[in-house]
Amino acid sequence: MKTHKGLMLLATLAAAAGITLTALRPAHAADTSTNRTKITFWSGLTGPYQKNLNTIVNDYNQSQTKYQVVATSQGDYTQMNQKVMAAAKSHSLPVLDMTTYTNLPDYQHHGFIDNLNPMYKGMSSKAKNDIYPAFLSGSKIGNTYYSTPFSKSTRIMYVNKDILKKYHLSIPKTWDQLKQDGAKLKKDGIYAYGFDKSFDMEWEGMAHAAGVTPVSSTGKVQVANKKSVAAANLVLDMVKDGTAKSAGSDNYWTKNFVNGKSAFYIGSSAGLTQTKLQAPKTLNWTTAPVPSYEGKSGTEVAGNDLVLFKGANTKQKRGAYDFMKYLLKAKTATKWAKLTGYVPLSKSATNSADYQSFLKQHPENNAAVDSLPKAFAQPAFAGFGEYYNDKGDAFNSMLTKNTSAKDALTKLAKQAKQITSAN
Repeated sequence: MKTHKGLMLLATLAAAAGITLTALRPAHAADTSTNRTKITFWSGLTGPYQKNLNTIVNDYNQSQTKYQVVATSQGDYTQMNQKVMAAAKSHSLPVLDMTTYTNLPDYQHHGFIDNLNPMYKGMSSKAKNDIYPAFLSGSKIGNTYYSTPFSKSTRIMYVNKDILKKYHLSIPKTWDQLKQDGAKLKKDGIYAYGFDKSFDMEWEGMAHAAGVTPVSSTGKVQVANKKSVAAANLVLDMVKDGTAKSAGSDNYWTKNFVNGKSAFYIGSSAGLTQTKLQAPKTLNWTTAPVPSYEGKSGTEVAGNDLVLFKGANTKQKRGAYDFMKYLLKAKTATKWAKLTGYVPLSKSATNSADYQSFLKQHPENNAAVDSLPKAFAQPAFAGFGEYYNDKGDAFNSMLTKNTSAKDALTKLAKQAKQITSAN
């Protein structure tokens, strides 16, 4: 569900597996039974998400007669990345793969994926401009495209309307207001702000709003910038005074939110599906954009993209391009968003009569799409998987070991500089 959690140390695994570029030859060929070219496609989706993906794939297969896309779930994203490494070593990679966009630099660094410039060159400027900028920027390394966006989410704030009514509160527009609400709720053991195991994505959002990029795509490190430290301290101060709480070992705050443990919960819009399943019918809840920080929006996008592995033959590449462009069509993107709760990939999909009708029936989905115009994608870089793990350790240290934000982020900054220098 929260796909940004699927990162791992790709460079380390690749080295351990002894993978070379000659290993990257997909084991697949044309489907002779139907005279269609078979396009193998690995996903990191499970349960209802994989079922919904199969629906989209079947729609595509029935829409034309040249290609046959065969999608298979490889488990969660950690499991799938491990299988990618093993498949590269055994010469059995698929044609297409679903991966978090932050994996692109590592995949490209190890020569796993083909650039998609030929496909994008075949698209009109109107079609490319229709895709939300945050998604399109996440598909590029420098000026080269290496992926197409697919399952995308934004950070949103889940709101318990019953608590707001009881305590005469309004939906907070700023982080300062959210913090003030905590003082009113604390006496009754209710948290103002509940968050997942870590608050790193909210920290990145606040840093972005303050004009700071913790680590840029070119390797500039501002992790321990004064504004970065101040953003982390805002949340840590709330945790210390009992007005904010981490999900800890539960990983996600969803269960606590639907059980009334907090007035607000900032999490992924991809969690809407689970929230709807878990929330009691008597619970009155809605969603809103993430509060602003220093007067600006700081909503980060997450999710996964599609990549084309090297080794596909000409027909397979054409089929892969055709399928990826099919997924970007407004009609397809709208159907996928309605099925899953992920946000539409393009402005035309969001503005379509079909999706607007859906929003009227499901107003809780509005916050995610309302956040898209000002949303941003965290820059990725070679070695991002290693940095991601180090960042997780840093925030865990703040939350469980009482390490100060300054000390934890100073250490993380040093680690980030070592990673970017090495790559």
